[in-house]
Amino acid sequence: MRQVPGENVITPYLIIGNGRLASHISYYFQLLEIPFLRWWRDSGFDLGQLISKSSKALVLISDDAIEPFIRQNQQTNNTLLWIHCSGLLDTPLAHSAHPLMTFSDSLYGLETYKKTPFVTVAGATSFPGLFPELSNPFTEIPAGQKAFYHAWCSLAGNSTSMLWQELFSRMEQELGISREMLYPFLNQTVKNLQQSKAALTGPLTRGDEKSIQAHQSSLKNDPFLNVYRAFISVYQSSQKTGVKP
Repeated sequence: MRQVPGENVITPYLIIGNGRLASHISYYFQLLEIPFLRWWRDSGFDLGQLISKSSKALVLISDDAIEPFIRQNQQTNNTLLWIHCSGLLDTPLAHSAHPLMTFSDSLYGLETYKKTPFVTVAGATSFPGLFPELSNPFTEIPAGQKAFYHAWCSLAGNSTSMLWQELFSRMEQELGISREMLYPFLNQTVKNLQQSKAALTGPLTRGDEKSIQAHQSSLKNDPFLNVYRAFISVYQSSQKTGVKP
């Protein structure tokens, strides 16, 4: 990777941003030896020069900042292909390809990156058209459905992470159970979700009202009591409608 291009050298990608996604995409490209440049606000590099020497710009910054950033810089290179990776934003200013993955502050191995699916919008440029160097699995969703798609990604990913982090904390601090003791439970839960359509277990599925009431009593004055009750409500509604959660 070169940070500053030489004369008459056009680099395939310019990665804009310094957050988790920009770091992961940069590392993925580095592992595949795909040439790229990188710019972020405090990088000290000349953005205009990097844009003029690039064929595609990946704008990997916060959703609210993407459109203003492109509008401010799109005249620097009229042939530049702008791409963003937001799962929510739908804008005529840039193409989109959302990685269907959660990214931590630790970098991953090459195989994890290569297995990460990308989601584009039907009728727009396909994933191979945007990233011909990548062999990742890909799919597309109907136009106008990005908010629904991303809401469910966020609900499933972030909500479960919050619950597991809280479980680790409560078990360690209040019961003296280490988080490592909970890993088999976590791992099997994930395996059950992958291997079965009936992964849900516990008092709800058994109709054990005494256990459910005992759970709620133990969570008195706990902010997660409302979360527990919300899950009960969703499950009971699903049983009435026949749509299983």
